[in-house]
Amino acid sequence: MNWTPNKWIATGLNIFFSPLGLVYAGAPRLAALLFGGALVLACAIFFLLPGSRSAPVMVALQVLFAVVCMAAAYSLAGRAPARAVRHASTRWYALLAIALAYVVVVVGQRACFYEAFRAPSASMAPIIQAGANLLVQKWGYGHVSAFGLTFASRPISAPMTRGDLIVFDFPRDPSQQYIKRLVGLPGDKVMYRDRQLFVNGAATRVRELDAYLDPEQLVAFQRMEEQLGNVRFQTLLRTGDARSAKEPDDFALKENCVHDASAMQCEVPPGHYFVMGDNRDNSYDSRYWGFVRANQVVGKVVRIMQ
Repeated sequence: MNWTPNKWIATGLNIFFSPLGLVYAGAPRLAALLFGGALVLACAIFFLLPGSRSAPVMVALQVLFAVVCMAAAYSLAGRAPARAVRHASTRWYALLAIALAYVVVVVGQRACFYEAFRAPSASMAPIIQAGANLLVQKWGYGHVSAFGLTFASRPISAPMTRGDLIVFDFPRDPSQQYIKRLVGLPGDKVMYRDRQLFVNGAATRVRELDAYLDPEQLVAFQRMEEQLGNVRFQTLLRTGDARSAKEPDDFALKENCVHDASAMQCEVPPGHYFVMGDNRDNSYDSRYWGFVRANQVVGKVVRIMQ
């Protein structure tokens, strides 16, 4: 009995996973070509467009890709000649294997190697603006997770360096992930006094730079250059008199910290880290909610696309 692909099945398969319908319609090479082209284009959009613009463009690309695959699969299936022997790639088990392989590769990549994040706020300004796209290295940080699911947790094997930008599960709500700068390693003494950061007694401030104008609020901030180890970065402070500091929350190992009206000092306990936002007066960080456990560290920011 001769076999021909059903054009409606070919079309419907692309709703679940484009371009699986093209494989079913007997055009696996075209499916691979379209998929590879869409992947390259998606990477270009992610790396080249600002975060605020890349999200809607990425959604439009996904919709366009699905529509093109559906139309092509419908047309190819409708014109496909009858075959005496059905090719193995068109059978249900082959299609299922392709879809599962794709899921494994995507989930494995995001869970173990690199994952894209978006900055949720301006707490890391000026280097990271709200909505910026970030590429985060996860390999070596032991946090095997993707799509909100944690699959495993292993000890950190990658070096943790003062000044790194890290992503971590927010200790008060692990469903949220924060981006902050690592300023204190286990055993460090971290002090924030008179709006200046000191680590193990050494001031991190290098010099004052030109004022920074917030592009959205049109408010001027003091901009400072600071250094932790070999990492130089910029921080922001509200101009004028310092505003009254927010009272710290209750948190685990709070006995390692001393707070008063003008300063706070903490000794970072073993297996924990102290993090702060670069936008010092607009950051909810370790000064208020405590330490980040090692098993809460997701990874290190390796690329910033504003």
